[in-house]
Amino acid sequence: MILPFVRELVADLEHSEAFERARRHLAGGTGRRRVSGLTATARALYLPYFVRAAQAAQGQHAPVLVLVSDNKAAESLHAAVIAACELSGALDAEEVLRLPAHDVLPFENLSPHGEIQEQRASALWKLASGLAKLVIAPVEAACMRLFPRDYYAALALRLRVGEEHLPDMLVEHLLSVGYTRVDVVEMPGQVSTRGGILDVYGPEMERPVRIDFFGDEIEAMRRFDPETQRSSSAVDEVLLLPLTETPATETLLTSINARLTRSGAAGAQLEGGETPAELVNHVAHAASRTGEATIFPGWEFYAAVAGAKSSLLELMGAQTRVMIE
Repeated sequence: MILPFVRELVADLEHSEAFERARRHLAGGTGRRRVSGLTATARALYLPYFVRAAQAAQGQHAPVLVLVSDNKAAESLHAAVIAACELSGALDAEEVLRLPAHDVLPFENLSPHGEIQEQRASALWKLASGLAKLVIAPVEAACMRLFPRDYYAALALRLRVGEEHLPDMLVEHLLSVGYTRVDVVEMPGQVSTRGGILDVYGPEMERPVRIDFFGDEIEAMRRFDPETQRSSSAVDEVLLLPLTETPATETLLTSINARLTRSGAAGAQLEGGETPAELVNHVAHAASRTGEATIFPGWEFYAAVAGAKSSLLELMGAQTRVMIE
């Protein structure tokens, strides 16, 4: 709990002469301005006020993008800004997002860590849904090619009591966005079915949810204890966030397979070099055995060939204000 007099002290930052100059510049919406002399703590305290000033001038659809050097810097600044939001009340902490960069490089034959993929998927869905006002991202993350807004908006599922859904299609979607099918749901990212009951544990959920179907209609939803498996409080709505930004769909895998088999072998012949290892070991062999594309370590880096032509700024909108640390 933040005492009122503490927030009053912090609110004085917004009335300083230096901040007023920055606020007028944000209101103008043109050109660049350098703000210097701030410690790390001061930057975190002022950022929510900068966001509020930008939105006061340009409307509620004017988010702010803060570019930092790497994931470590983004994580540190994000934690400090969250604390500053709780201290000042200038911005809702849930509207502050961190979009991490991948923790491995392309062509290392390694997929990004599951936690990184989960954070990126959640952040991109919130961006596409218009829920972000401040986004903190490393330069590498801002340089990556992204899909259109509708693509990320469709990654999550929002289910309500009384709606009609095909349980098999719900499970298929959840599996495509990173969930794992198990017999008993105990950990986030798991889903199970038995009869007309679907148990699912989404990220950012305090407890898993048990969904009862009557035919194709959601009859009831209840939270349950993952240890005892006993149901508790009822809920009317549940949001199931994705665990990956690149669902392993047939269309996506086919695009990757076509690109690698065409440009991989042909490119190697033109350059007089060797065929890429990932083509020989994964794509070509799997395709010759099954006739279908398959996944392989590091396949996520090739997802852009399926139509990822947008940038982070395009996803956030034309009124985005950019700050570079």
